[in-house]
Amino acid sequence: MRLVALVDKPSGLTSFECVERLAKKFRVKKAGHTGTLDPKVTGLMIIALGEARKAIPVLMGMDKEYEGKMILHKYVSKDSLKTGMKKFTGEIVQTPPVRSRVARKPRKRRVYSFEFLRENSREIEFRVKCEAGTYIRKLIHDLGETIGTGAHMAELRRISVGPFGVKESLPMDKITRKDLIPIESVLERIVLKKAVVSSEAVEKIRNGVPVGKEMIIKSDDFGRNETFGIYDEEGSIIALGKKSGSNINADRVFSQ
Repeated sequence: MRLVALVDKPSGLTSFECVERLAKKFRVKKAGHTGTLDPKVTGLMIIALGEARKAIPVLMGMDKEYEGKMILHKYVSKDSLKTGMKKFTGEIVQTPPVRSRVARKPRKRRVYSFEFLRENSREIEFRVKCEAGTYIRKLIHDLGETIGTGAHMAELRRISVGPFGVKESLPMDKITRKDLIPIESVLERIVLKKAVVSSEAVEKIRNGVPVGKEMIIKSDDFGRNETFGIYDEEGSIIALGKKSGSNINADRVFSQ
């Protein structure tokens, strides 16, 4: 199986539990996801089943968009709040929270937009679009510190990942096999560059032979460290690879 599910994650399950349940439902031994959501957070998860999980590295870095609610610990004017939110757009520096799985070192992330939607007293609804790896809970905490009120996140829902929207997704119990997406279609939508090889080259590549110019029928232009897809003439993906000198090294090969 080389298929992908767009799942509308419910509150109360870990991302791992969602992956595990979907893998069991479709009877695949291995599956993975492209970005963790906390148990109480809902919304879009992209789950790769079977061989499709080999494409996860090129799907991990897609931008994310969220809608949520924050609670201000003290009242502040709408203008002051919006001014504070503007300070957290563009390039920001975050230190991951204590419970995160990464080293707690300051790191730069880009917030493309941080919008005020509506308010109900100290409960504020917002929308944020940001670079992968941005901690929204920390963003809200830091905003509260900056405007002097204190704040915490009350609800969060992921509404998009790259070109994929939550409106395309389904709850796990509603997803059927016909709702699964071929990995080739997913990679097409993220505009992964590609090289098409001859039919004679396919087995050689699967056996670890580097892709030489003589094997390539057509290809996009790509840089030395850029990951791209290697496809057969029928449009099925054979491997992911990177340029190495005049050859291409296939570092993730998909089985038939």
